[in-house]
Amino acid sequence: MDSPVHSPGIRCLKFTLVAGLTLLTTDALFAQSAGQSDVDALKSQMNQMQRQYEQRIEAMEAKMKALESNASSGSILNTRVLTDANGVEGPGKAPAPMLDESFLKSLTRNFTFAMYVRAGFLFNGNGGAGTFNFEVPDNPGGRFRLGNENDFYMEPSFAQAHLLGDSPDVADVSFRFTPNFFTHGVFHESFLTTGNSGFNGTNSDLQVGMREAYAEMKNVIKSAPEITFWGGERFYDRYNTDPQDWFWLDTSGFGVGAYNIHLGPGNLYLAWIGANHDNLNLLNNSNQFNEVGDQFMQTWDARYKDIDIGFGKLALVLIGNYVQGAEVTPNGGTTFTDVHGATDTIIVRSSNAWGIGGGAVWQYDYGNKSYLRLFALFGYGATNFSAEGFGNNTGAFETDVNNFILKRPASNVHEIAPGVFAGSVNPLRSANTYRAGWEWVWNVTDCFSFDLWGNWNQSNQGFRQWGFRGTSGGTLATTHETLLQAPQTSNLLSVGVRPVYWFADNFAIQGQGGYNYVSNVRGYSGTNAFGRSGSFGIMTIAPTIKPKGGYFTRPEIRVFATYSIWTNSLKGTTTPTGEGGNTSGSGPPYNHGQNQGWLIGSQMEIWF
Repeated sequence: MDSPVHSPGIRCLKFTLVAGLTLLTTDALFAQSAGQSDVDALKSQMNQMQRQYEQRIEAMEAKMKALESNASSGSILNTRVLTDANGVEGPGKAPAPMLDESFLKSLTRNFTFAMYVRAGFLFNGNGGAGTFNFEVPDNPGGRFRLGNENDFYMEPSFAQAHLLGDSPDVADVSFRFTPNFFTHGVFHESFLTTGNSGFNGTNSDLQVGMREAYAEMKNVIKSAPEITFWGGERFYDRYNTDPQDWFWLDTSGFGVGAYNIHLGPGNLYLAWIGANHDNLNLLNNSNQFNEVGDQFMQTWDARYKDIDIGFGKLALVLIGNYVQGAEVTPNGGTTFTDVHGATDTIIVRSSNAWGIGGGAVWQYDYGNKSYLRLFALFGYGATNFSAEGFGNNTGAFETDVNNFILKRPASNVHEIAPGVFAGSVNPLRSANTYRAGWEWVWNVTDCFSFDLWGNWNQSNQGFRQWGFRGTSGGTLATTHETLLQAPQTSNLLSVGVRPVYWFADNFAIQGQGGYNYVSNVRGYSGTNAFGRSGSFGIMTIAPTIKPKGGYFTRPEIRVFATYSIWTNSLKGTTTPTGEGGNTSGSGPPYNHGQNQGWLIGSQMEIWF
């Protein structure tokens, strides 16, 4: 682009050159009164001056073109350096980009910002705080979302593209980071990060995390500039059932990878992802004492996507996992209460664990942001379609210790001192996960949309757990209840529908109806649910201020009333309060033998 600004130095040089040439045309007038030798000397001097002026003009024009090229390249790296008031760079200061026009253009042209936020309040059927959500026990994650989210959550994303410029001669580099801010429950303020002990079992209202911080590079291979390399922490090609908030394929984490590798009818995606883990989910496990340290899961993720089969597109998934065996309890072991009520110390070691799995995802998009998606996945061993999944090594060893105490077969368990047990375990050898489902989003008209879905998940944790059924939470020493072993495999079936109807341009009524069936609840010893099956239902009505346009239009400002009911077998297990609080599934007032309840409140949800 030509610059509309011309240098005053060039204009002066041109004026001088014209004046010099004018003088040359008058040499004939002086030839009659001066010697020919003087005229020749004058002409030689004027020719020399002309050549010097032309060279200076060419140099100045080349410099102006270079400056104009840098200004239009959009690169922060090509800007000038900050100086002091006298135009001198400060001593000892690193060069920094100057906030000139080219820098600002680079920011505004290549910077993008995105946001997801949900915030609101809810109270339970007795008028107390809604510090929980209704949720079926022993499920792989997720919850029916509408009118059933007991937290504040915010996720801003910042991205800068073309960091090295947009020239085809350089790599196309971008960077993105996404922090998250959240609370579990609704408190007096959300941004008091210290000195607030007592709120939901945590030391502060607000918790801060980092979900993404990664760089991408395209145009690395000149013959295939579309191939994109990435490294860092990121959301990696996640799939979820939105109204149930279940991410059934999510290997997000830290790693490196490449995608958009054109191969045959589809595109190849490759990633190597790692996840560090503090064993036993302890917040501080710095005294880990073994030759390995905290367990570390490696994930190799290969996907062949965008395969056009004539009716929708198909994606094939292949995942492998590996966890190095090590001592998984802290130095000195950890304690648990055995079936006799005694407090035992256990020192647990795991062997190496492998996993492999995969499956297929098919999606048909039929306009107006409507789609039908089907999926089926299978995983063996350490593969559970997440970047974390270290197995229940400690729980499996506790079962072996109870077997040892009950005079039943228990492999690799040794009582090295009274009440101190050591040994090895690897439940992942017999673990597996199967899941399948569908989601159908249809924006039928401008006034009516819905999301209809169904999922099945089967999980085999690789060991059977001892426990008691009832409300006493007893042991063999304190109760007459029967000691039971819960099965190691559990199934979850889930179906739901979330329709939206607009009765005016920005006013709608939406609802939600959902049903879960869970078989063989594992864990929850001391409740009615231990080792049993049960059903769970939920219904919500929510008048909503929401733009027309489809199911996913936002923002939404809504008030809601949610009613849930569950079978007697699940009493005391359907109201978990989330991380940092009571996760036993017995939030008040539904922890005292009730099998139904209400949540009422308001919520705002927005993304852009």
